[in-house]
Amino acid sequence: NKNTLLNNCAPGATYHKIDDPGMFKQMDDRWTELTSDVKDSKKYQRFWEHEFLKHGTCCEGHDTEEAYFKLAMRLKDRFDLLTILRASGIIPGNYYSIDSIQKAIEGVTRAVPNLYCNPDPNNPRM
Repeated sequence: NKNTLLNNCAPGATYHKIDDPGMFKQMDDRWTELTSDVKDSKKYQRFWEHEFLKHGTCCEGHDTEEAYFKLAMRLKDRFDLLTILRASGIIPGNYYSIDSIQKAIEGVTRAVPNLYCNPDPNNPRM
C-alpha cells in the first residue's frame, strides 16, 4: 500500500538460479522464458533473474527466488487474466482499447494494471 512503483528495491541484490528440477519445470511450464530455448533458459535464467531483481526484491516475506515465484504463480492462478478478459468479451486476436482492457482487469483485481503497448513485436520488452 505504498503509492509508488515497487521496482528494484534491493540494488546490488544477487539472483540465485533455480536448481530444483521440479521448481524449474513449474517455472518453465507456467512462466516460460519466450526469448530463449529451454536449454539456455535453464542455464542463464535471464528473464526470471530480471523479474526477481526488479519485483521480487520488493516482496516482503517472499525474499527468496523460490518463495517469490511460488507466490507469483499462486496469484496468477487466482487472477487468470485470460479468463478475466474473456468474461468481459475481450478475446485474443482482436483489437481493444487499453481503457477497456484496464477496466476489465481492475473490475476483478481492484488494482489498476500497468499496461503498455509494444510497438515492435520483434523486440519485446521484459
